Amino acid sequence: ACVGGGSNAMGMFYPFYKDSKVKFIGVEAAGLGIRTQEHAATLVRGGVGILHGFKSNLLEDRDGQIKSTHSISAGLDYPGVGPEHAYYKKTGRAVYTAVKDIEALRGFKMLSQLEGIIPALESAHAVAYLKELSRKIKKNSIVVVCLSGRGDKDMGIVTKKLKI
Repeated sequence: ACVGGGSNAMGMFYPFYKDSKVKFIGVEAAGLGIRTQEHAATLVRGGVGILHGFKSNLLEDRDGQIKSTHSISAGLDYPGVGPEHAYYKKTGRAVYTAVKDIEALRGFKMLSQLEGIIPALESAHAVAYLKELSRKIKKNSIVVVCLSGRGDKDMGIVTKKLKI
């Protein structure tokens, strides 16, 4: 599932928390790359801090000031993440990765063309990660991807970025 603030992914993860056979993978926004300052990958590249009154992973500078973030999807463009995700990461219950804007656009296009489903750009990050995940799992594995929103809201961005 995609992870910005994390409520969408946590809604998918929590009911299966005690089932250790179910693996959780959260996909954050790598924006222009996690080695740049233009991303929103709080669990992949952030540190522990306080934001909005809660302790969690976030993107901050050396003075504790919140950094600017970037993602092609508005819903993932956030400098923090819910504390449940920080706990899941710390305990190893979930793993987190990040997908660049361009990869999310490819995921958007792939799902739209193959299945006729236009995902929100947020969810397209999780769809994009499927390509890498497919190389790591057994052939008959079951994978569930959470599609959290409609992509029609993102068509202006998609048509501009993909030049269609």
